Amino acid sequence: MNLILLELAKLDFNIVQATYLEELKHVSRWWKRTCLAEKLPFARDRLVECFFWNIGVLFEPQYGFSRIHATKLNVLITIVDDVYDVHGTLEERELFTFIIERWDVNAIKQLPDYMQICYLALNNFVNEMAYDVLKEKGIWTDLCKAYLEEAKWCFTGYTPTMEEYMKNALISISAHVILSHSFFSVTNPIEKEAIQCLEKYPDVVRWSATILRLADDLATSWIRMHAASLIWPTLSISCLMKSTRQ
Repeated sequence: MNLILLELAKLDFNIVQATYLEELKHVSRWWKRTCLAEKLPFARDRLVECFFWNIGVLFEPQYGFSRIHATKLNVLITIVDDVYDVHGTLEERELFTFIIERWDVNAIKQLPDYMQICYLALNNFVNEMAYDVLKEKGIWTDLCKAYLEEAKWCFTGYTPTMEEYMKNALISISAHVILSHSFFSVTNPIEKEAIQCLEKYPDVVRWSATILRLADDLATSWIRMHAASLIWPTLSISCLMKSTRQ
């Protein structure tokens, strides 16, 4: 055994762990400042889970900025998802979607308090990144519209066909939002061809989103089908069961 190499490996491990810890402290302070956990108690608090998930995606020490950015992104997606899934009326969700589409901070007075907090956190995050070329407002609008479509299905008791469900689910799984943010946080300079490629939603993204959507549905199906006190979005399993009965 090469003792010098072993010592270097231990030193590198400790340095990387210390780097991760500082990043976790950073996002924890951000999370506390948003007041989302306090003001939106119905939403899932997945900060640490999201951070560890991003370590698995971008583990190299030099990608600290991207890990921090991606963690905030994943947390906000979770919060917005829960706003649409488990809280509020359909009218409130429609209004929230409309204001996201307008992207007008002055319009939030029309929203209930918990949605105002959510919108401000999202608005600050997007403005902080200032990715004009990314057209992030449009990306978030598409995501919220997909969430709203699922909410409408729930409130009206409509079970879509598998084709209808998957067309919307490819957006609601938020793969395009995560990919776009992640790509631009590690890419410099940003090339026009790359933006055009993302706008076309290539097959590699589409199929990855499909796998992620179905895996997520499978993992949460038991909870959603047995949570009688909550109105959960339609699952692909429900759509498939309906088409099979027909």
